[in-house]
Amino acid sequence: MKYLFQILFWGLFSASAMAQLNQLGQIDIPKDSKFDESVSVLPLDKNGMLLTLQREGFFNRNVAHWVFYKYDTNLQEKWQTTLNLESGFESVMSYQNENYLFWLFQEPETPKINIVRLDLERGEIDEFKGKLLGNVDVEFFKVLENTAFLGGDYYDKPIVISFSFFHQKGTVLHGLYDEHLEINGLEVDEKRNELNVIVKERRKGKCGLAIQTYSAEGKTLRTLHVPGEDGNSLSFISGKMLPLNEKETLLVGNYSNNCNDFSKGLYLTRLEEGLEKGTSIIKFGDMKNFFAYMSPKRQEKMKEKIEQKKKEGKEPNFSYKLLVHNLLPTEKGSVLIAEIFYTQPKSNSSLSASILGARTGDKEKRFDEQYTFTHAVICEFDKTGKILWDNALVMDNLVSEDLVEQIQVSKLNDKWLLAYLNKGKVNLQQIQGSEHVGEKDIFEIKTDEKAKPDEEANVAAWYDQNFVVWGTRRVETKRADDPLKEVFYLRKLGYSKGK
Repeated sequence: MKYLFQILFWGLFSASAMAQLNQLGQIDIPKDSKFDESVSVLPLDKNGMLLTLQREGFFNRNVAHWVFYKYDTNLQEKWQTTLNLESGFESVMSYQNENYLFWLFQEPETPKINIVRLDLERGEIDEFKGKLLGNVDVEFFKVLENTAFLGGDYYDKPIVISFSFFHQKGTVLHGLYDEHLEINGLEVDEKRNELNVIVKERRKGKCGLAIQTYSAEGKTLRTLHVPGEDGNSLSFISGKMLPLNEKETLLVGNYSNNCNDFSKGLYLTRLEEGLEKGTSIIKFGDMKNFFAYMSPKRQEKMKEKIEQKKKEGKEPNFSYKLLVHNLLPTEKGSVLIAEIFYTQPKSNSSLSASILGARTGDKEKRFDEQYTFTHAVICEFDKTGKILWDNALVMDNLVSEDLVEQIQVSKLNDKWLLAYLNKGKVNLQQIQGSEHVGEKDIFEIKTDEKAKPDEEANVAAWYDQNFVVWGTRRVETKRADDPLKEVFYLRKLGYSKGK
């Protein structure tokens, strides 16, 4: 496919400060009106980025192929390759590791699957076709070495299937097909060559998490229940794992005091060779900046209320729903980001993220609901589980149809740069530990000088303080009787703070 490429140098200035988002490059790909097309973007840090063009025929859905474009950090094309899809298969989700991007395709109402492996360095494509044991509703997809792991539901019970690329057949992992369990996540540990299946378990009115660990070949290695006996009054809602070395792993998430999904705070559990070595509990009321989304007056009243409860020997009762990100490793330990949201009836105006590989929605989602994000909390823990600092970012009641991560994070020297897109505007905030550095900067994303902000745009952190923004724009034609043409646009934006 031919495309237009141009380098532009101009800035999107913030209304609040002399900060800039400098446009460092742009790619335009004209849409083909004969096809139903969409674009996904996968930032690859300093290895560039992958742009995926998905194309189907409007009237013949059997005509479908994907075009993959690999660009370097200067938006120069390195290669492109095309995948012609077999009729009847639909994309489910993707997974990316250091060397490959994997796409899972499934034929609806059948056990047939097709896993596509794309070499991110050379652009070579391999396909692995096979069958599952039945029509599995796949919710999780990870790859370890030459085995894919698919987690989901089968006849209303949780199941994880290992699918060997060599034998191209699936095998059910033992110990998971239980009506008292629900899969919370699949975590690949490449340091130890293991798969961790995190499950919620509910038995006799008590709830918690269990980690069931398997080898790359699908052999059961061990099972760990968290919290342990010392924390039997708590219920861990979610868990994210970060291997520190060949022996130690951090497990971080949110917890409740009963079996619902409303959090009372955060926890961090240290694991050593699969055994629990201590858990730290961080209550919302003990965090310095958790209530930063409130006005200063409301924050002061909230602090007074918390102190009064403590004097009375009572625990402040706060309950929130959290979307917990994967942990970010740091020199001291790890950074955790969690977005606070609530559900509400769907309106006509909403926003959804579409970064390649993002899991869209959750199986509890109702089609008449949407998600409103109030704020996010950011914490750093050391390797022993001690919280070093906490901070918060107000998200201005951002609305999304899908329960997907909104906050994008970049490292900026000894600071963190947090960004999210809301109604066509990029909101950027620098933080340094528990302090905000300056005010929030807001930049409008316009496709030309006269256009309104592009409310359907997407933003992703790329590398250093660079971001990528993409979407669709219309281009006026020279002839008045010609219809407007649509173009996929992609922009590289570099952030700089004025003096």
